[in-house]
Amino acid sequence: MSAMRSRREADVPCAVAGGVFGLLVMGVLVCCMMMSTLSFGAPSRHDLGQQARDGAKFAWTATWILVFGGVLAGLLRLWRTLTVHLVVFGVGTVVLWAAAASR
Repeated sequence: MSAMRSRREADVPCAVAGGVFGLLVMGVLVCCMMMSTLSFGAPSRHDLGQQARDGAKFAWTATWILVFGGVLAGLLRLWRTLTVHLVVFGVGTVVLWAAAASR
């Protein structure tokens, strides 16, 4: 019973830390995606192709973080942490995939 109680007590700080860390990581991924679109002058076909590949890389990175973080939180039965992780990375991943698809 005490192991279950300690896990419940650890879930709230873990959810807060995971949420803050998730927002920082998503911010970095979004900034990197925006910076990959910068070019001097009109972008060539090569530049546009590279931007599309970079956008897909950032979106796949967010997708794998979403999957592995969700599996880890689920296996550890940290339900609040899982919820926060799915909200932060779920929304961020959808935004990154939408931005990658628009290129």
